[in-house]
Amino acid sequence: MRKYKYSNDPEAYYKNGLQKYEYKDFSGAVSDFTLAIKFNDNFPEAYFLRGLIYGKEMHKYRKAIKDFTKAIKLKSDYADAYFNRGVTHRILDDIKRACSDWKKAEELGFESAADLNKRYCLKYMKN
Repeated sequence: MRKYKYSNDPEAYYKNGLQKYEYKDFSGAVSDFTLAIKFNDNFPEAYFLRGLIYGKEMHKYRKAIKDFTKAIKLKSDYADAYFNRGVTHRILDDIKRACSDWKKAEELGFESAADLNKRYCLKYMKN
């Protein structure tokens, strides 16, 4: 694994976080993404990936939603963030918010969101 020089460079922390994520060092990746955000709090990709780890790997769903929301605030067309925030809402049984996020992700071109909209949201809207 290549190590990028640590400094106050958020991009270096982000790249290290990516490598740690690929090697399944999830707590190390979260630490590096957190440092990337510390040095650049306008870094939607770092928020997104940290949120992905919080949700998928650590089951810290509220933290995941918070990070996906921040990523969306910084990048309003972030379809991946809408999609994954929707998945996280679904895990927490908040179908209304999940469907809202999947609808937006689908509008932004995230094709997998259409499948979840059909599977969960059409049924939800009928009830």
